[in-house]
Amino acid sequence: MLQKTYSIYSDDLNDVQLFIEAGKNHIACWCKKTGEAMLRAFEFFQCDDYSAENFESLIDGTRLYSRLLTMPVEHTHFFWNTTDVLCVPEEKNDPAFLKANFDLMLGNSTETKIFSSTTEDCLVAWRIADQQQYFAQQSFRGASFNNHYVPLLASLKAFNTNAVYLYFYPHFYTLVLFKQGKLQFIQTIKYAVPDDVLYFVLNVCKQYSVESDTPIFYGGFVADKSKLQDTLYQYLNELQLMEVDESLFASEGFKAYPLHYFLPYINYVA
Repeated sequence: MLQKTYSIYSDDLNDVQLFIEAGKNHIACWCKKTGEAMLRAFEFFQCDDYSAENFESLIDGTRLYSRLLTMPVEHTHFFWNTTDVLCVPEEKNDPAFLKANFDLMLGNSTETKIFSSTTEDCLVAWRIADQQQYFAQQSFRGASFNNHYVPLLASLKAFNTNAVYLYFYPHFYTLVLFKQGKLQFIQTIKYAVPDDVLYFVLNVCKQYSVESDTPIFYGGFVADKSKLQDTLYQYLNELQLMEVDESLFASEGFKAYPLHYFLPYINYVA
């Protein structure tokens, strides 16, 4: 089942670059003008878990209800937001090493391909089914493909050197941990109830000896006064909602929602 949750557009959508993110339970589309950090439009679709075989029909269904996927754009940037992703030292960019570690950490998977991209912090490697990558390339010809960790990590370089970051999506969240300016941990995890998030965050903080006064920032799809928000605030003393610069939104329509909903998508256009 596909459901359109958000559709926000500014008046000027000419000569924009299109951004698309495919998660396990969502498709997000947004755009900006070249050289600008301002978010000009945003669409968000929620969906059930899908397989590589029905990914093409999911994109076709999304296009039926999307304004952004049917208008002319200068370029398309496509990001995979999946759990099949590993971060390793840059010098480990060896196909055999990456395959062995994917098989060890996430299980053997046939008919898949491993891609990678270098950041200042690490090498980001992700595994995608051959058929799913093929459908995406056919649907968005000429697009550049990457993993959502790449712009996310780049956006955090200017912030705290010691911090935990939580970015929430429908049924998933990404946890990022920095200590003394160095990336220690990053992972995207599925959750069913708020306690799942809490226990995992506390466990990561314990395993990595995170100081008790280390700030824990969060953003994304967390409703105010929700059970998730209340649970996190009850047990995480240094929890802080990430601030969002209102000037980065080109339409008043964004302000009808809590602006932290649009994190980390603001980071992609900064």
